[in-house]
Amino acid sequence: GVILCRRLQVQADTPRTLFRRESYVGVMKLTLLCLLSSGYAFTCDSRFPETVYYSRSGKTGSSTLRGLLSSSRGDSHRHYSSTVYQVFNDDAYTEQVAVEECDRHLSRLRHKGSKYVSYDQHMGWLNFSRYGKPQPAFINLLRSPIDAVTSSYYANLYHAPDVAKRRAALPVEQREWTLNQCMEAGEACQAYNRTIRKLNTYTRYFCGYHPDCVPMDKYKHTMTSAGIARAIHNLHKEYVVVGITEHYADSLKLFKRLLPTYFSGVSESKPIPHRNGNPHRPKEELSHKTRRALRQGSDHKIYAIALELFKIKYQACFPN
Repeated sequence: GVILCRRLQVQADTPRTLFRRESYVGVMKLTLLCLLSSGYAFTCDSRFPETVYYSRSGKTGSSTLRGLLSSSRGDSHRHYSSTVYQVFNDDAYTEQVAVEECDRHLSRLRHKGSKYVSYDQHMGWLNFSRYGKPQPAFINLLRSPIDAVTSSYYANLYHAPDVAKRRAALPVEQREWTLNQCMEAGEACQAYNRTIRKLNTYTRYFCGYHPDCVPMDKYKHTMTSAGIARAIHNLHKEYVVVGITEHYADSLKLFKRLLPTYFSGVSESKPIPHRNGNPHRPKEELSHKTRRALRQGSDHKIYAIALELFKIKYQACFPN
């Protein structure tokens, strides 16, 4: 096991090579083995990076976390929240454009005298160093992919900023369809491909902008094995901490412990404020067929690894 873990670490920078030698399932099992064995050790030391980048995965409680991050602003720390919702298939919005935009906003904050600055955006992992910029400390928050996709489906029906436009584009009978009805109808449901496409969102966020990260089909249902490997590597190596929505309070404790400068406003004695909720989402028991459809893609595997990493880090910081 230790030899295999060392091999995984050596191969991590060249995931395409790794996947020539290991099957997809084998790599997933090997990754979890490494995280749970002596192949991965985590030391719970507080970090004080000058820049934190929150690459916000949507429908995970990210608006709440962004609010907590912003509330910690002071003389030494300032936060910028981007209003640009980057779409991966927007060819004009390249990694270089994203890095330069982020650096421009952060430079403005530094000119105001802030030593510590943070930035959030619905954006995947970015290689700042490739463009001569210091690499920030990355964080994120993940939720069970089935719950996140369900939330996204109903947000698009009832709660998105352009909800009137979205609803008007749907056939009248589909404007009130439940997720079960949409999944039952398959591609006859206009929201079907958009919904299934989101089952690789986590994988694409953590993979970033490398050519390996481009999905294999036009509906973005399938990621390449090399892209999945790259996502695993970045999740493991490039993120200080990735919280888990189902363990929100513990995630906040871990954020505060590892990045105290940025989460000083988090109080463990106060209830967590809930932002951007959707009161129109029906209480619906997902059918077996819907759950089977929502297990497509690779995000549930990325989530499983993120959850194990979270448990390891939390246990290291709070052993009792």
